[in-house]
Amino acid sequence: MFNYHIKFVVLKNILLGFFLLATIHSLSGQTEILKSKGSWFTFSNKIVISNKFYIVNAFQQRRVDFVDNTEGFFLTPSLNYKLTRNISIGGGYIYYKGFPNGVSYRPIHWVENTFFQHVTVSSNADKINIIQRFMFEERTIDLINTKVTPNVINGNKYVSRFRYRLQISFNMLKLKNDKFIIGKLSNETRIRFSDGVSNPDFDQNNFAVLLGCQLLKNSSVWMGYGRYYCKINSSQYVANNLLHLNLSYNIDLRKKK
Repeated sequence: MFNYHIKFVVLKNILLGFFLLATIHSLSGQTEILKSKGSWFTFSNKIVISNKFYIVNAFQQRRVDFVDNTEGFFLTPSLNYKLTRNISIGGGYIYYKGFPNGVSYRPIHWVENTFFQHVTVSSNADKINIIQRFMFEERTIDLINTKVTPNVINGNKYVSRFRYRLQISFNMLKLKNDKFIIGKLSNETRIRFSDGVSNPDFDQNNFAVLLGCQLLKNSSVWMGYGRYYCKINSSQYVANNLLHLNLSYNIDLRKKK
């Protein structure tokens, strides 16, 4: 009984932290909210090379008007190294292509290239798994010249961004095959910089609540609700209600003993 009380207290405090992270951006004095609904479909793949090194790949398609139109897609490979059992570091690349769809659309297709570094820390509180990721991005974004017809890409700009993600997961319901329905809560806040690493400003907040299940020993599927909140400029924000559907498939290349 005492353990259940500890678990409840820990979960309550974590949920309070999620609530604060997910709502802190509402204090920014926004004047216009552009509401939208969409779907994000994600496939991720972890390739274990050794006890220390592993590769993570992810592909995501972002749809707007629920599932009718493509807003963008990204592909991100990364190489990672386990410093300790609970701490990993790594770096990678993100390719993002945007489409002229959605409430905050740009008039033509555009591309963003990003290089990133991260530190990820995992821990456990009773039977709750907690993962914190600290990421720094160096982004190169296409600039669109809207003064000519048709619009064209005219150079690019460099900006940097910091991302902090807090994620918790826990077993919710045991199935007859000894597998579990798993609950997951995730919140990521992104801070952008206008000049090097100075003048920090709120950029985005991504919140998600998901239910998942292990399909095979090395694969799982997740589905749930997301809330994507993004700053366009000093007076406009996007609030997007999302359907999340995620599939993961992992490969272990280590030699079996």
